[in-house]
Amino acid sequence: MKQTILIFGLLVVGLSMQAQETESFTLKEAIAYSQTKSNVVRTADLDIMRAKAEVQEYTSVGIPKLSAQVEYNYFIHLPTQLIPNDAFAFEIPGISLPPPEPGYSETQFGTRNNLTFSLNLNTLVVDGSYFVGLKASKGLLEMTKRQAELSKYDIKHTVVKAYLTVLIAEENKKVIENNIKNLGTMKTETQAFFDNGLVEQLDVERLELSISNLEIELSALSRQVELAYNVLKFQMNYPLDQTIELSDALSDLLVLPESEDLDGDINTGQRLETDILKQTIYLNELNTKRFNLGYMPTLQAFAVHQQVLQRDDLFDGNSPGFFPTTIVGLQLNVPIFDGLDKAAKIKKSRIDVEKFKLQLQDLERGIELEVKNTRAAYKNAQIRLENQDKNVALAQKILNTTRIKYKEGVGSSLEMTQAEQELYRTQANRMNALYELVVAKADLDKALGK
Repeated sequence: MKQTILIFGLLVVGLSMQAQETESFTLKEAIAYSQTKSNVVRTADLDIMRAKAEVQEYTSVGIPKLSAQVEYNYFIHLPTQLIPNDAFAFEIPGISLPPPEPGYSETQFGTRNNLTFSLNLNTLVVDGSYFVGLKASKGLLEMTKRQAELSKYDIKHTVVKAYLTVLIAEENKKVIENNIKNLGTMKTETQAFFDNGLVEQLDVERLELSISNLEIELSALSRQVELAYNVLKFQMNYPLDQTIELSDALSDLLVLPESEDLDGDINTGQRLETDILKQTIYLNELNTKRFNLGYMPTLQAFAVHQQVLQRDDLFDGNSPGFFPTTIVGLQLNVPIFDGLDKAAKIKKSRIDVEKFKLQLQDLERGIELEVKNTRAAYKNAQIRLENQDKNVALAQKILNTTRIKYKEGVGSSLEMTQAEQELYRTQANRMNALYELVVAKADLDKALGK
């Protein structure tokens, strides 16, 4: 029994460890995962499926319709007809007949059982608004596809920024860990000097304080890293209770933009938003055309074939059988006056077209402004990072020189502490500049529609 419980426990632990296995993602893999799992993207795919169904639904309006019908009637009381008594009065030459009595005679026609089988065929022959509407439904499908692409692009941009945020936080964490390691080495050396009476206890305590402050900062940064991972998993729609690793290094993703991206002409047509708005204008123009064609006549064709069985005894094989009836025809509908309904609809659709054209102008101007701003932001971030790289190198050089002077007894621990703080400050500034650069690159790509 104990052995069975042990085996069961090991199995549960093994399954738990397998479920918690860490999954690794490159940036491209994270984007691909998000575009597969994101509810926003899945909703957009459902919108495409719905638009296809709407095209099929509207197309069916012009496809011939065939229906069958079976109708059975049993007359408990046969219909009674009143026939004037003089309806069949006639004269016979040479014979004098008495005139019919005034009034009506009650007569019943028909059989008690009537069984009818019918086939009905209806089809649209001429309707100009139908064909315009068919083009509009297909245009709506294309616009839905573009909107789905835009949703995927927005998800991609969000995941890129979240992925880069994690890498920046991890990089910052490594810098602090390296600083703690270097300070630990320095503290060990200073402790040895103190044990030999070469420095004061204050020098050791200052280093201990610096290490303690860095450890506190590292602890806070570790929580920030965890938060950044959670944001990334949320944007990817990845389970929040599972862990992931990022296999791309920050240096691999620091791709410089092309010169055309920074100084070339602005092509607003590369943005999906302009495509969607142009498609919206096109659909509203089709709507106007459809309303105009509503003034034209429409023509429909129909055919009906019936087999009718009329018997007092439905199952009497000696009685007459089915009698056929076949009808074919055309129905022409000519609109004459609709109370100015279509005129109002045409006016509204034309106003909508003009409104969307104005929105397109504002969108194109907004895109141009966005591109110019993101280009300027990227250039500023690039210059700032270059300057911060120089500052970090200079701060590191100052700290190294200060440490050498301190070891040789010509410098103070206070100078060394101040140099350390300056290095940490410049390192933090560099990390901020690096973050601004990678985010500016992502924003630039989005603004250009790349």
